[in-house]
Amino acid sequence: MARQFESAVVIINPAKGNVIEFVNHVFTHMTEYSESELIGEKLNILHGPLTDILNEDAIQECIVNGQPFTTSSFHYRKDGSTFWNEVSILPLKNLNGEFQYCLLMMKDVTYATKLDSLLELERNIYFKLENGYPLANVLGEICNHVENTFRNQCHCTIVLIDEKRKVTGVYGGATKTFEISEYQAFFIDKNNRNFSLSLDRNATFIKNIKKTIYYEQYKALIDKENIVSLWSQPIFNKEEGLIGYFSIYFEEEMEPQATDYKFINTNVAPIVTLAVKYYNQKSAIHSLAFFDSETGLSNFEGFKNKMQTEWEADLGDSYLYIIEPSEYQKIVDLYGRQGGDKILLKMAKRIQNIFAEHKLFIARYTNSAIIIASQLKISDLQFTQAEMDHLLFEPYCINNKDVYITLKVGTSKICQETPINQAIRQADTALSIALKSVGTVIKKFDAEQVESVANEMNVLANIAKGLMKDEFMPMLQPKVDIKTGEINSFEALARWISPELGFVSPALFIPVAENTGNISKIDRAIFKKVLQWQKHRKETNLPMYQVSVNISPNHFYHPAFVENVMELIEKYGVETKYIKFEITESIELDNVMRAKKIINDLMKYGIATSIDDFGIGYSSLSYLQELPFEEIKIDKSFVDNLTDPRMHAVIKTIIHLSRNLNMRCVAEGIETEAQHKELLQLGCNSGQGYYYFKPMPLHEVDELLQKNTQTQF
Repeated sequence: MARQFESAVVIINPAKGNVIEFVNHVFTHMTEYSESELIGEKLNILHGPLTDILNEDAIQECIVNGQPFTTSSFHYRKDGSTFWNEVSILPLKNLNGEFQYCLLMMKDVTYATKLDSLLELERNIYFKLENGYPLANVLGEICNHVENTFRNQCHCTIVLIDEKRKVTGVYGGATKTFEISEYQAFFIDKNNRNFSLSLDRNATFIKNIKKTIYYEQYKALIDKENIVSLWSQPIFNKEEGLIGYFSIYFEEEMEPQATDYKFINTNVAPIVTLAVKYYNQKSAIHSLAFFDSETGLSNFEGFKNKMQTEWEADLGDSYLYIIEPSEYQKIVDLYGRQGGDKILLKMAKRIQNIFAEHKLFIARYTNSAIIIASQLKISDLQFTQAEMDHLLFEPYCINNKDVYITLKVGTSKICQETPINQAIRQADTALSIALKSVGTVIKKFDAEQVESVANEMNVLANIAKGLMKDEFMPMLQPKVDIKTGEINSFEALARWISPELGFVSPALFIPVAENTGNISKIDRAIFKKVLQWQKHRKETNLPMYQVSVNISPNHFYHPAFVENVMELIEKYGVETKYIKFEITESIELDNVMRAKKIINDLMKYGIATSIDDFGIGYSSLSYLQELPFEEIKIDKSFVDNLTDPRMHAVIKTIIHLSRNLNMRCVAEGIETEAQHKELLQLGCNSGQGYYYFKPMPLHEVDELLQKNTQTQF
């Protein structure tokens, strides 16, 4: 009857020392022993080096006492291969109830046991992946699991390769045994060919590596680690691309069973594939989240993350620097976004090289700026002249062309009172101030900058409202003949008195209006009021005077500028000879041909032009002879320093230049009698400043003109 069981059956006789008296064919097949080899033996015939002896003692005790018992044991077949054996003990009694035999029912549960442990492995792997464990830890867990499952003296290794079949990483317990350079000794395929050359896509099993051609070459290593058998299983991704190998090195001759192949190929390899894919996806997402794809630098999120973790833990007092090349936008215009990316990366690398010995962290802050955290403050920045030249004065090569830059730097301190986020805002504020200066500038944050920025934001918030409510008004300042004191014309100066902000300085609202594109609207509002005033004087038969109106660069270069100007002039019926436009020298007159056409078009209609703030730009003389200006205005900064011999010589040169070019010369900002007399002696035509008249509202100008048009000096 026992021979008919589908399970393996063994009958033990306790009275004869627990020897085997019967086995069925299922048991002989499972253990690979013959019936004759088993009868008369004890169960310890199935024991091996890794069998749990305590568990076996418990089995023997239950057999002796006739107690039912079920357990799992790690047993060995005749050929030395291993399996998990589920053992159930059933005591057999005779008709008198006396215990005589033990019936043991056994079942090979190796695969089921592996599957159960595999579920636990999967849970552990996903937990580690989700919680950001390094790949070495994740793949090492898989290797440890397989080593424990086989219960043989073995080492597991996962070798990953890239699409060019180059080894990118080696993971697992064997990494503690072998040096990286030694792995190549075992990268061989089933035909004994070098792994790196063949990369066989089939599983490779070498029962005894000492019989291969590589034994002599690597004899010392193989003998040292007692490597006997080698099993290498290829690992593929879902697209059937080879991504690596799962290798096991045994310390004794081993030949894997079909269930072993199935376990590694069907169960373990897919877990490795999923783990690598999931890790790569998370790494890609992490890279997108924390690194700038164009430069490879950390992005701003990566910067904040690092600062709030590893940097902040050992912070002390540190310093932030936000650095922007002044020429960034021009570089982008010339070489595209890639040019802008290259200049930031090259700049970051130069800075890293200079401060290689100091703790430094650099990231991309915005499209046009990088941010640096350092424990060096500005006073500690000790540049050698060579380093300074390398950073600032040596050209940056973009698309095989040399590019020179200047830097704008905003800096702030990180300390207990100023946490990182606040320090970043402060450095950004300091950078905004630096960007308003010329050349390479470093601005350290101070509280006044916040007030300045707050004022600018208030102005920005109210400009549109001020335009809508017609709050921008012209103030006229007379230009007088220096010889006679006669008022010969006026300049219209934009003024803004806001119900919310009160008087807003032009030095504040004009830059804000320029940056927001509102300046042309302000120009137009002032021009309209000037035309209204002139129209009123014409209609009431009062003397007419020429008024100069300041025009912003954006407005001046607008394609319809001349057309729009003439439309307004015709609307108010004012003769064009009473209109003059003042153009600031910093208006980007490098586009000489375009500026020349606009000025000539204005001249055709009888509208004169004046170059304002002459001398503070960069290329005055080069374009002055090309452009038909009627008037040159000497900037106040020159007049303020008239007593300086060099400045005196400059003003004298400008006056002579204007005379030679048949232009009137107007000196701005005259505030003292000494300045008036000196300019008179130098032959300046006209003067403008508080020494003569301050800027006045339109009704005060009418009152002044009604009294007289001449001032005695």
